[in-house]
Amino acid sequence: MVEKKIKNIHIIINPAAGKNEPVLAIINKGLKDSGIRWEILITKKAGDGLQFAKVAVKEGVDAVAAYGGDGTMMEVAGGLMGTEVPLVILPGGSANVLATELNIPKDLKEAFALIHHGPHEIKAVDMAQYNHCHFITGMVLGFGADLVKGADRESKNKFGILAYFFSAAAVLQRLKLTRYDLKIDGKEYRVKGLTCLVYNVGNLGFSKISLDKHIDISDGLLDVMILKKANLSFLKLLVTTFLTRERPENYELVEHWQGKDISLSSSRKQIVQCDGEVIEPISLHIKVIPAAIKILVPKLVPKKENKTIEK
Repeated sequence: MVEKKIKNIHIIINPAAGKNEPVLAIINKGLKDSGIRWEILITKKAGDGLQFAKVAVKEGVDAVAAYGGDGTMMEVAGGLMGTEVPLVILPGGSANVLATELNIPKDLKEAFALIHHGPHEIKAVDMAQYNHCHFITGMVLGFGADLVKGADRESKNKFGILAYFFSAAAVLQRLKLTRYDLKIDGKEYRVKGLTCLVYNVGNLGFSKISLDKHIDISDGLLDVMILKKANLSFLKLLVTTFLTRERPENYELVEHWQGKDISLSSSRKQIVQCDGEVIEPISLHIKVIPAAIKILVPKLVPKKENKTIEK
């Protein structure tokens, strides 16, 4: 990972993002007298972020910044995928899973300061392709997707991350088992469960809680997990996860695989959530794209060791 000098940047803003903050004022103040040429682009509909990013690449910018949630980051990343132009993440959503995974500051001023104050470096990150579309954080079928759908824009604006907990309480009352048929790197599996996750990141976007500490956004693999039951043991799993900030390893309620090429279908139609956005129920063929996009991240500074002087 290396540092990148940014002299020309396009900044894509999703005005529907969940935070109420003076984005333009922060950008103006942050880039004033910086010597950086910049242009603001406001999204108005789905797909704008993707197109704006593609145009920015053609115009030869040094970086593209995006303000919004994970859905916005997915769109913009799609336009930068396979190029050397890095994405600068300006967290503006309610969960901000990608920002949390990469240790991007949640505070907009701090995140924006990485552009020219640093210290920063460029990290190569995997993405995934499915049915001619793509994602960067993950995809969920069943319970997890129902939870996201229940936390609508109004709820997220009003309650923030708590909207997902309120949604979970409602969804848990109507859970039903589904059979998942999987093919992972040529091996076939058939498992009954409540939800299936295909994830590229380990965290859930809040309190740095991890699905599994071994999930790596840059390892060239996708992680597939199925939650098999929701009972007292499931509640124990939730409590343990929240207290320890990560899911216990080899837990009996969760099946876990890794792979590069994944086919997935369910015995009954389920809602599918992808990078924070709900999509139509479909059968899926998912492939990992290693090192698909470059992202600007905080540079890790080694801690200085305290040397004890013997007398």
